[in-house]
Amino acid sequence: MQRSNKYDTNESLFQKINRFFTMEETKGNIIGKAPPVPVKEVFRRFWPYTKHYRKWIFVGLIFIALQPMALSGTVWLLQIFIDNVLDARNLSPLYWIVLLYFGLSLAAGIFSFCGTFTVNWAGQKFVLALRKHLYEHLQSLSLHFFEGRKLGDIIARLTSDISSIERLIVTGATSALSYVFQLIVFIGMLFFMEWKLALASMIVVPLFYIITRYFSVRMKMASRERSRRMGAINSLTEESFSNISLMQAFNQEENESKKFHNQNLAAFTAKMYKVRLKSTFTPAVSLIETIGTLIVMVFGAFLLMQGEVTIGVLVAFLTLLRRLYSPVRGLSRLLNTIYSASASAERVIEFMEQTPAVSSNGTEKIGNGEPGIAFNNVSFAYPHKKHNVLSNISFTVNAGETVALVGASGVGKSTILKMLLRFYEPTEGSIYLNGQPVDTADLQSLRNQIAVVFQEALIFDGSVRENIAYGKPEADDEEVVAAAKKAEAHNFIEKMVEGYDTNVGQKGRNLSGGQQQRLAIARAIIKNAPVLILDEPADGLDGSTEKRVMKDLMKDTAALIITHNLKTAREADKILYIHEGEINETGTHDELMKLNGNYKKLYNDQQDEAEYEEGVVPEPAVK
Repeated sequence: MQRSNKYDTNESLFQKINRFFTMEETKGNIIGKAPPVPVKEVFRRFWPYTKHYRKWIFVGLIFIALQPMALSGTVWLLQIFIDNVLDARNLSPLYWIVLLYFGLSLAAGIFSFCGTFTVNWAGQKFVLALRKHLYEHLQSLSLHFFEGRKLGDIIARLTSDISSIERLIVTGATSALSYVFQLIVFIGMLFFMEWKLALASMIVVPLFYIITRYFSVRMKMASRERSRRMGAINSLTEESFSNISLMQAFNQEENESKKFHNQNLAAFTAKMYKVRLKSTFTPAVSLIETIGTLIVMVFGAFLLMQGEVTIGVLVAFLTLLRRLYSPVRGLSRLLNTIYSASASAERVIEFMEQTPAVSSNGTEKIGNGEPGIAFNNVSFAYPHKKHNVLSNISFTVNAGETVALVGASGVGKSTILKMLLRFYEPTEGSIYLNGQPVDTADLQSLRNQIAVVFQEALIFDGSVRENIAYGKPEADDEEVVAAAKKAEAHNFIEKMVEGYDTNVGQKGRNLSGGQQQRLAIARAIIKNAPVLILDEPADGLDGSTEKRVMKDLMKDTAALIITHNLKTAREADKILYIHEGEINETGTHDELMKLNGNYKKLYNDQQDEAEYEEGVVPEPAVK
């Protein structure tokens, strides 16, 4: 009979979870799957980030090494107390034993505090350095990288995964050395006290390695998968609540909830597998410790009866043995932690190995000469795509001239903007800004010459003043207000409760679409760049406002307008109609209308739509 449950109950949990992950991967649900990286390679990649803090790590290790010595001294005093005070019924050594015991215990506590604090301080400095480096590296990557990634997964790698790496590289490594120091001191002390008992206690050591190795391999797989799933949960959450109005308007709450539940279920499955491993591992280690202790107790009792050891030696030995098993247990747990953290390191390394599609090694500064744009036989194809989006694009935009790029949606108009800003490199041809080739230009100087109004307003969570001044961070209040007035934003800003200090909310949610667009335009105005690019600038603006604002904005600039709205385009000095990735028609509005080509057809279609929306019923065409 076929089972009704999802997995065969005869399978081991290891097989179940492996099969579950495989099934999910087949469905394409794995988020940001990173290739496995050996622990040795992880250390090679990330240890250099401790460069400025290594001396403090070494200082911490000195304190850590002194702690087990102080603790061993207290055990030695315990032996003296039993044999020389209790067994000998002599109180004369008690005074100095108590004082010395207290002093060593106090010293052990001080060493522990200093070592722990210093190492963790260095560890957090490591996190700061690595997180800053990864953030700056991500900033340098091309748009294509971000277009293929979930934002929540990127955030997870930048935050929680880097914290996990710190636990491997700094605190984990120092903990391992701490445990090694303790083992060396405690084992040395055991052999000093009674070498026969010490040899007997070592019998169970191989068992620790075998069981740790068995569990750690499985722990790494579960940790890697849970890290992926947490990144997926972050991505799904960010995407859902960023589009909450869309979700509610289309009654998709239930479907989104199911997606969220499925990702959480996958994370739950990985977590519970890891919990089961830990829950089994801990008592297994305790059982091995118990076996080792019982062996020493039995053999120690035999030696005691033979008169080879004293009661003080046996009690002190058992006490020290319990302390010896603590670092052994710690090393066992640490190995699991190392494998778990290495799974996060793999995800971060995957991002660090990404290289920008656009080279930023240009050194030529774009001068402040005659502003202008020139495209010379430019073609472009997206990475891993066979067909060109654009082919043989050639045009110029001179100082004081406005050129409009028009055409149906998806013909590559916005790609021209991205190539000019060097978000992408053309596959063929050359692009010039102010007479200089952009591929050899310093990126910062290139982008300083260009002001952009994107199709989406792109507003930051902050004040109105901060969003306008984003185009010129050093701008004073007078410049901000002047830019707002030119963008016709000053009046609505003044009516806000806190005026220019009003917080606009994440992505400008406290503003209307038109208000967001006006702030974006003010941001471009305050930059006062010689070259201006407008991507669908009329979105959110009424016709009269658009004319007034555009006139001030484009004054004395080389302006390139990218639009599908031909009412906006017809005011341009020159219009380029793009069809199937090529410039199909060129001229003024009147010239293109006389051609009776694609431009005229699109213009008439838009006119008919506008009349229909206004309630004007067009007369039927005469056959």
